[in-house]
Amino acid sequence: MKDSKVISMKNQKFSNIYDLLNSNKKKQGLGVFGEFVYRSYCRQKKFECAITNYLRADVVIFHSEQRFVDVKTSTSNAGPYKGDKPQKKYNYAYDQVFVNKDLIKIFPDENSLLKEFVNNNNEIVIENSNDQYQKFLNKPKENKHITNSQKVRKEIKNKIKKLFQSKNLVCRILERGQVSEEGWGKHKPDNVPGRKSLYKKYDYNMLINYKDIEFDKEEIKDIYLFKTSLIGNQIKLIEPTLNIQKKKKIEGLIDYDDFKRSSSEYYFTSLDGLYRYVENLINQNY
Repeated sequence: MKDSKVISMKNQKFSNIYDLLNSNKKKQGLGVFGEFVYRSYCRQKKFECAITNYLRADVVIFHSEQRFVDVKTSTSNAGPYKGDKPQKKYNYAYDQVFVNKDLIKIFPDENSLLKEFVNNNNEIVIENSNDQYQKFLNKPKENKHITNSQKVRKEIKNKIKKLFQSKNLVCRILERGQVSEEGWGKHKPDNVPGRKSLYKKYDYNMLINYKDIEFDKEEIKDIYLFKTSLIGNQIKLIEPTLNIQKKKKIEGLIDYDDFKRSSSEYYFTSLDGLYRYVENLINQNY
């Protein structure tokens, strides 16, 4: 029997727009498709753009200055995006892409670069959704735009890994920015230390929290270093409380307040403090 669905390693992709829209697992695939349509339209209008994943943005447009866009994709709201717009302070545009089986509409935000292309109904209409979806299935690989903050994070991560490697130790590094903390509020980072089958592979697991200084500039807020052999013992875990955490079958979450009390030697507020600690670790060959 011919299978109408094409399975990729990471995401489920459907062979046509109709199967996607009829699926009860369409949410993630729909968002990626909407972002593709949005970038394609930008390029059609001679705007250079790229994929990004910085501070909730999906697309960056290069137009005298970098303009970041949070693309919202919907199958129900055929109109401008009415939800929260937390990154308006950075002049983000919240442009909505509406998709049904026949056509696609883009509803630009009031500060969007695409605003000049709307029709009398303040929308951009793209005919034949399935044609667009076929282009999406056959799209070439696109490079992501890396911001200065992301470059700095990568440099820090590489230095830490090398320090541990010099001690014949392996450290897994998790990073969270201010957006993550604001999104989860009192729940803190939602999946730390993660699945036991994953974090047990490493000698140490680490969480680095960053805070915003200004747009595209961060500094270290704090660092938690988890010696894997202590997780679940000296390092207390608490039960997940959110439905999304339970659905992901998260076995336990770090109790950050208890960690600061009982494992203060593993808590740092600067990179220098962390570096000194790792440099003083005994080489595991000895």
